Amino acid sequence: MKKAFAYVRISTGKQKGNTSIENQISVIKEYCAAHGYELVAIYSEQGSAKSIEGRPEFIKMINDLIDTNEVEYLIVLKIDRAFRKLIESLFIWDKLEENNKYFISIYDNVNTTYPHSKDTFIFNSYQAEKDRENILRNTISGMEKKATLGYFNGGKVYGYESVSKELRVIPEEASVVNFIFKKYVYDNWGYKKIASELNLQCIKTKNRKDWTTTAIKKILENKIYIGYIKWKEAFTEGLHEAIIPQELWDKAQELRLKKSFKPKKIHPGTYPLSGILKCPQCGSVMVQGNSSQKYKYYQCNKNKSSGKAACSSNLVKKEYAEEHVLNEVVSYLNILNLSPLLHQIIVSNLNSTLVSLEEKAKILKKSLDQIEKKLNHFLSLLYTEDDDGETISMDTITLFIRESEKQKKKDQKKLKDLHHRIELQKSLSLNQDIEFVVNNFETFYYLISDEDKKLLFHNFIKEIHITKGSTTKERKIKKIFYQFEPENLINILSA
Repeated sequence: MKKAFAYVRISTGKQKGNTSIENQISVIKEYCAAHGYELVAIYSEQGSAKSIEGRPEFIKMINDLIDTNEVEYLIVLKIDRAFRKLIESLFIWDKLEENNKYFISIYDNVNTTYPHSKDTFIFNSYQAEKDRENILRNTISGMEKKATLGYFNGGKVYGYESVSKELRVIPEEASVVNFIFKKYVYDNWGYKKIASELNLQCIKTKNRKDWTTTAIKKILENKIYIGYIKWKEAFTEGLHEAIIPQELWDKAQELRLKKSFKPKKIHPGTYPLSGILKCPQCGSVMVQGNSSQKYKYYQCNKNKSSGKAACSSNLVKKEYAEEHVLNEVVSYLNILNLSPLLHQIIVSNLNSTLVSLEEKAKILKKSLDQIEKKLNHFLSLLYTEDDDGETISMDTITLFIRESEKQKKKDQKKLKDLHHRIELQKSLSLNQDIEFVVNNFETFYYLISDEDKKLLFHNFIKEIHITKGSTTKERKIKKIFYQFEPENLINILSA
């Protein structure tokens, strides 16, 4: 008996009728029983058909189908359950054909075991893409019309609740919005001070989180609080009640404009330990602190964004932390004799990569030949009418060409990288370069850019713990946790 996988999908939980999950499974089971297929597994998911990339069950099913020799068929109720993009359907067609697998769409009367089934497959895939575009166009048109009439199109907004697409004021939250605007305008408070004060009062955001400078900024720039609805980049007068008077709003925007000037950074460059240093109090990451040209610190990120109610600053001197960590890393490398091993591994990787890329170049040429054939086929379809007098649009042809060009550019970049690797492999100084980096790591560190310093530390180190202390001098590096244990490094490198 022929064995098959089934794939079923709905776009939303509200989808009912003949496209419900239950109905799809029922029809597929009846089809299998009537035509002698053994249904091995059913892959089910809920989600948009905008792209295959966002559907993990579909991807898993395709991989499972290709990897097994037991199952040859993939069955769906309709093509639009699997694809809504013509380019993706053609990609899957090729994958199935390469691996001697077959596709069946019950309602579209598509069975790729039969000759000339590809034309029907392409036409129905194209129709599925156009149907989705029409649905999307109608949905956007409806939302745009609602917005122009002043209706809210959904989402969470602090200060309001949405009831049947209408915004209603929540008095408790509205008072917080007023507090933010008044403190900003009349008391000249900054984003951080406002956020810190709200956190001190244990007031949470709409998502029950601490206030941050970003959250305050979004409140102050949102026209919804003066009675407007935003659709795309346009604003229209809404039907909801405004929370902020126009005069207060205007003053806030004038003040924001004055404060929008950003002075030149007095501490250029990156802080390479940002994100791996951990606050000794709350455990969150430490980042570039509000420092001067002379004194530079790492600071608790939670304190920096949400104020002292969330955590203390727990400043750590930048110069001390980076010098200490660098010395630790140098000592760590010195206990290992890595030069011979690194040379062996790099050469081995270059050889294996070279073979892999050469094979990929051959596959690419074959793939490009197939693309040219498909393109010629589509161009012929462009001028050939079907039984209903319809032709495939130029938009579809353009989409296909664009995707092909993107793939060409990707592979050209890979081929350029291949030539670079060949040159590197032939370089007689490779062993000397490795020796220099390993034996003179500290010198190498100071030669590379700030961005590379950060990348280097983050690749070596998982996180760095700091001792608690009431002053900056008392806070020291407590322990460095590497991305791998020292005793396992050689095994990892040679794996």
